[in-house]
Amino acid sequence: MLSRLIFTTGLPTWALFAEMAIAGLVVIFAGVRLARLADTLSDRLNLSGGWTGLLLLATVTSLPEVITGGTATWLGNADLAFAGIFGSCSFNITIIFVLNAIIGGGSVLGGTSRAHTLTSSFGLLLIGMALAFIVLVEKFAGSPRIAQAIELACVLLIIVTYLSCMRLTYQYERGLGDDQPAATNWRAVPNPMYVRLVVLAVIMVAASWWLAKIGDVLSTHEIEMIGRSLGATFVGATFLAIATSLPEIATSITAVRLGNLDLALGNLFGSNMFNIAVIPMMKAVSLARGDDLLMHGANFDTGQNLFAGILPIILTAIAIAGLTYHSRRSVLKRFGFDSVLIAVVYLIGMWALVTTPG
Repeated sequence: MLSRLIFTTGLPTWALFAEMAIAGLVVIFAGVRLARLADTLSDRLNLSGGWTGLLLLATVTSLPEVITGGTATWLGNADLAFAGIFGSCSFNITIIFVLNAIIGGGSVLGGTSRAHTLTSSFGLLLIGMALAFIVLVEKFAGSPRIAQAIELACVLLIIVTYLSCMRLTYQYERGLGDDQPAATNWRAVPNPMYVRLVVLAVIMVAASWWLAKIGDVLSTHEIEMIGRSLGATFVGATFLAIATSLPEIATSITAVRLGNLDLALGNLFGSNMFNIAVIPMMKAVSLARGDDLLMHGANFDTGQNLFAGILPIILTAIAIAGLTYHSRRSVLKRFGFDSVLIAVVYLIGMWALVTTPG
């Protein structure tokens, strides 16, 4: 961490936030270029925007969650890891409000690909599975072997469910006549494009590791203004989640400006699916540290993490309603009622977390 090298003693709070901002700018830099690259690949390979967003953008832009989740787990801060995952899922849905602010004209969820309803529902399923396993591990924490078996079952079921959801989404996209790609229209992708993709991914991974280190320090750092630390759950669900969601912000906004809303939404809903698929990797890191359990212990606040996980479920449910209902009502002649409700619920959820820090 740069701030600790500069301030060997008496590390000021502003230095941590400044360093987090710098790391975030690096992520934005890579994210904007990734979106443009994905849009070009989508055109060359004749893939639908939604599928490209789900498969390519969602995977690459979720690399920060992979790195921060793994790093936080390795540092023994499971609270920070899970809060970062669930917080990122919440913030990803809230980006819909940002897209609505750019596009205007009421709800942006109506008139998009029908596949988004499917992928957002799969996101709900995966988040719900994660929360159910957290509850089960807590229930059987007194029987370590049973709790360990539950966590292993969690890992396997999440992997199988994620891969199955991806396959079902692909099959569904192929079945949509207006989204079905014509294989004869694809064009070869030059090798330099793949090199650029790898380079941008490496930059994003490095910046994400940097963010996780800052977040771990910030979670226990005493804030001068309030006289206490913010806690791992709040730092993970807010600052770390927003920072690791910067690629989704940058790529989604860029995709919208390129006129590819489906690419943006596919990225957001696909990222939430991929975020939950990071939990098996976190379990592997936990085992490598020698920890018997990932979802229980002194560094894991079950109540706070359950709340952090319920919030994206509520937000996603609102988004699904917007995708299905296609409301024509608008707020301030620009925003859809669904996107405004998403923003309000998100802010209430963040307020609830900061008032009860873990």
